[in-house]
Amino acid sequence: MKIMEPTKENTLYLTIKQVYFDRIIAGTKKEEYREIKDTTYKKYLACDEDGNPYFDDEKISSENPLAGDIFVWNNGVYPFFPKDDLQYLSLAVGYAKERDTAIVEVTDITFRPLSDKDGKPARFRDDGENAAVDPNGEFCFWETVFHLGKIVDVKRK
Repeated sequence: MKIMEPTKENTLYLTIKQVYFDRIIAGTKKEEYREIKDTTYKKYLACDEDGNPYFDDEKISSENPLAGDIFVWNNGVYPFFPKDDLQYLSLAVGYAKERDTAIVEVTDITFRPLSDKDGKPARFRDDGENAAVDPNGEFCFWETVFHLGKIVDVKRK
């Protein structure tokens, strides 16, 4: 059970579109998603001091040459740990100075493959020089799923 109040250390700031913000506040949207990218993974994954994400050696062998790659397919099992100190999302609609904001509790963080237009995992292959869509590729684009709990605070513009 979470007893901590929102702080800079346990809260992740995200911008969001008004339509999704309104659905979260209304209680009809219970998850918020963010794609895991080379430029954003440190926001979502537990990492060492050098920025390397920690992986679960029960989900992927440390002998696997792709063990530290944030895009590894790994038979559809994401082997990384979410940041364990994230307990809240600070949501802000767009980038205007005057905008709707909210603090929302995070009850769980999971991962799932991004889907292509056909609803299949967005897998690809990459030989180091060329990357290409491949339904059997050893890599996949992933997203973080924030499972939302109670609304802690809402401010409307």
